[in-house]
Amino acid sequence: MRNASYKSVRKVAVAIKLSNASWRDFLTGFFNYAKRSAYWDIRVIQSVDELERALPGCHGVVTGMEPNRRIQSMLASSGIPLVAVGAEWRLDRRIKGVACIRNDNRDIGLFCARYFLTLGAFASAGFIPSSSEDDWSIARQRGFLGGFDGVERSVFGGTEEPGSDGDIAMLAGWLKSLPKPAAVMAAWDGRAVHALTACRIARLKVPGQVSVIGVDDDRLLCDFTTPPMTSIAPDHALEGHIAAKTLDRMMRGVCRPNVGTAGRDGARRILNTAKKIVERESARPISPVTSLIARALAFIGDHAAESIKAEDVARALGVSRSLLDLRFREFRNETVAKAITGRRLDEVKRFLADTSLSIRAISVQCGFANPNHLKNLFKRHLGTSMREWRRSRIAPGVAGSLPRSRPSSCDD
Repeated sequence: MRNASYKSVRKVAVAIKLSNASWRDFLTGFFNYAKRSAYWDIRVIQSVDELERALPGCHGVVTGMEPNRRIQSMLASSGIPLVAVGAEWRLDRRIKGVACIRNDNRDIGLFCARYFLTLGAFASAGFIPSSSEDDWSIARQRGFLGGFDGVERSVFGGTEEPGSDGDIAMLAGWLKSLPKPAAVMAAWDGRAVHALTACRIARLKVPGQVSVIGVDDDRLLCDFTTPPMTSIAPDHALEGHIAAKTLDRMMRGVCRPNVGTAGRDGARRILNTAKKIVERESARPISPVTSLIARALAFIGDHAAESIKAEDVARALGVSRSLLDLRFREFRNETVAKAITGRRLDEVKRFLADTSLSIRAISVQCGFANPNHLKNLFKRHLGTSMREWRRSRIAPGVAGSLPRSRPSSCDD
């Protein structure tokens, strides 16, 4: 139950760039939480100057923009609850009421590499960065290239303005130099569009010679490229929901954010790990067998929480159970049933690491009718209990945020 005093209107500033689809999705998640859970007057801000003018009188701030020194000084001295999205920056003299939320960018890169590996055997892997200075781009690069072994790995080192004629020409030359077939990841969808343009100029077949994947699933870009572009979609709406919930807790003063870890400066670090692959024509399986496996994994990913069995996967794909198991053993060294279990346990781990839900609630979310069965399965596969695994992901000083069998006063 909310404090009665909290029912007064809270003025909240949200400083983001609505020109990007990812931020529009973020705002959707933010508003969905705010309209059902909080008494907020929300002002959406799209420039640093506008943020500076809006700060006086604010009760809370969410920003995806790096503020200038003047704004940082204002925030540091004001004590206004602050959620920084997509980046981490310090507030001098300020150690409380700050949370930093970002996507797990290294894991996004690794996720992309693993998806490419389901499509077949590539001769090379190439990464196109946003710029040499963006930390999130560097993290995606490391995750992506680290996911490949035994193939040539390369990073595009362009020196021209991204998207310029010179940049596209350099991209075309770099793409032609990669051993084929080549798996190419771009740091974000805009750079992936540049890669497809360069492939067309270089007369490279996509996805025959070069397969391209971007990040953010900006539908206006992905659906209308030639060919339509495969993209990784981080759950930006969930990120917005987490940001709103975290800000809500800090403004209420009921408790500190119950997810994430605390850094030396006292700020909370929260990773959003949720993501999916949105398949289009720019990245396709190299052979019919890998196509079958990719379709099976996609079906498992979409329906694992529905207590599906291997027979359900085979039926959905229109093949026999024995053939599907044979292909999985040949190309993944596991059965379909084991793949389903692995996917469901991945979801369990995500809920354990990123939420305060009880084990019983997680069992329901992940399609396990019996929590004890899940506990035994988890310990058999991970070698530790669910509670111990969760504790190992939380800093020692944050033990109070661990879930209890009964909801705490911090639960919504």
